[in-house]
Amino acid sequence: MPVATVLGGLALLALLYAAGTRELWRRGGRGNGVRPWQAACFAGGVSVVALALAPPLDRWAHDAFAAHMLQHLLLVLVAAPLLALGRPLLPLLWALPPGARRSLRRPLSAGRALAARPAWPLLALLLHAAVVWAWHAPALYEAALASTPLHGLEHATMLGSALLFWSAVVASGAHGRVGQTAAVLVVFGTALQSGGLGALLTFAPSPLYPSHAAARGADALADQQLAGILMWVPGGLVYVVAAGVLLLLGLRAVERRALRRQLGGAAVLLVVALAAAGCNHVLRQPPEVMQGNPDEGRRLIEGYGCGACHDIPGVRGADALVGPPLERWARRGYIAGRLPNSPENLARWIESPREVDPETAMPDLGVTETEAQDIAAYLYTLR
Repeated sequence: MPVATVLGGLALLALLYAAGTRELWRRGGRGNGVRPWQAACFAGGVSVVALALAPPLDRWAHDAFAAHMLQHLLLVLVAAPLLALGRPLLPLLWALPPGARRSLRRPLSAGRALAARPAWPLLALLLHAAVVWAWHAPALYEAALASTPLHGLEHATMLGSALLFWSAVVASGAHGRVGQTAAVLVVFGTALQSGGLGALLTFAPSPLYPSHAAARGADALADQQLAGILMWVPGGLVYVVAAGVLLLLGLRAVERRALRRQLGGAAVLLVVALAAAGCNHVLRQPPEVMQGNPDEGRRLIEGYGCGACHDIPGVRGADALVGPPLERWARRGYIAGRLPNSPENLARWIESPREVDPETAMPDLGVTETEAQDIAAYLYTLR
């Protein structure tokens, strides 16, 4: 693939990400939807892709198998995890016009549902492993070297499958003990299959790739062994470090849970009592006590595009699964697992979700206090 095409595509991707991030920050301040460190990770990932696919490394990779392997490792083990940590989907969506965002709602909801399945990290591992092993098969590898479009497809699928894999790892690692365990297991599984391929290349008795053998001559086998060692040792080290980080995060979560348990039965009973009180308060809340106009709230929900993330009964086109569904909202005890579900707390959450939960993925949309009351009034009609 021509270098100008690669760099132009990366520049466009970076501009779209920056535009979407700026829009999110404009609506809710820095850190809304994408935190500064995540934006820095995305910028680093794009830079590594450019480094891997541009001269001089790309030119060297046509002759030396070790250089080609270095390209693959940069894409799979450096660029892909950085891009995954950058949470690219949300800012890229907000860089699009509202109509385009709405048209993507259904496929994104379907993708979200698939990614929420417990088996998704394993499926991502298998897909990525299949891509890596297929492109290192001598016949397909030689075909890619001989064809510029096929060579571009090789790099695109290597990076794309790695991005899916690392995104699954990041998402699983952030969702409790079971998710963290699954993330550690799939990282170790990927280390094993990658190390296996590296060992196969290292201990092969003769060169496996005729193009590199012709270019390197007597050094071809040593070049192949170096490529295998790069994949086996430094590559395996990246997976071990990633698994170690996930284990540490899991241990910290266990410590936090143990600390919460030490608060004792009295605290548990108090929480249960508050939850019951919150539920009863919501169920007893008569519509006439609610501030705000439910009809205006429904119109605002449509206008702010809340249906791009949530399934909201009674709102046209609001059938997405990116965020939790909002049916029977008036019967719920808590908001975001933190606040008792009351009209005042719901309006506060809608107006400034980041003030309630700094870790939430819900963006601050710039909803005014009156608009938040109208939206809350509509949600309380959902019984």
